[in-house]
Amino acid sequence: MAKKRKAIDLLLEQGFFAEEKEALAAILAGEVLSGAQRVTGAGQMLAADAALRVKGRELPYTSKGGLKLEGALRDFGISVTGRVCIDAGASTGGFTSCLVKSGAALVYAVDVGFGQLMGSLRQDPHVVNLERTNISDEKLLTLDPRPDLGTVDLSYLSLRKGIPAFADVLHRKGELICLVKPLFETSDMEARRTGVLPDGAYEPVLRELIADVNALPYARAAGVTHSPVTGNTGTREFFLRVLLSDHPGSAPDLSRDASAAVERALQLREYEKKK
Repeated sequence: MAKKRKAIDLLLEQGFFAEEKEALAAILAGEVLSGAQRVTGAGQMLAADAALRVKGRELPYTSKGGLKLEGALRDFGISVTGRVCIDAGASTGGFTSCLVKSGAALVYAVDVGFGQLMGSLRQDPHVVNLERTNISDEKLLTLDPRPDLGTVDLSYLSLRKGIPAFADVLHRKGELICLVKPLFETSDMEARRTGVLPDGAYEPVLRELIADVNALPYARAAGVTHSPVTGNTGTREFFLRVLLSDHPGSAPDLSRDASAAVERALQLREYEKKK
């Protein structure tokens, strides 16, 4: 039986609202539905994979993560049609649903959690649900068919550790689209403690991360862009395109792209669902 979760927590996790007060207001206004039934309270217990709806606020994907990845695919000019992909940190499946809707032949949805992937994706023949699985799990080394595109959305783990694990899963062939969460990449302990990163710190964080990726003998940072959607607390996020190869060649100079990505990110308004 699927684990139960509070309605307000599901609303936030699925990306309908950035703050609890907004989610609570929608519930009290009778705007939140689970199936055909109105959600009557913030603490109402619902199945963890319940498909929630908010009147007048429809997402094309299972969470706003899909909107983030959609922007990265567009900016990098990447087609996923017919490709075999792996999505680590799948959670409710925002990235996974974007990949499926973009034409992926198969998506391995990997997450250390249990019961988070939305029911519609669990039943989708293009999705293989690999819950309770860490990206370093040895069983991912023998996936058949083997993925050649990985999407990376990791919490509380630097890409400096995540990319090597992904490279092993892809047998160092293919590419990664990595969501960069600066608070997990910065060495500024005060920023990590407070959850606030000064505007001027974003570009140095990106440059240092790109340099560390390029120092790997099997990886090259081939592109950088901003996420078109902020995090739940308004944090600015970015994407790196990483190419994997036994002979990756020289890395392009992404200095100007990093600067432009930061400039665009700082102009974003905090994400909120369209009414």
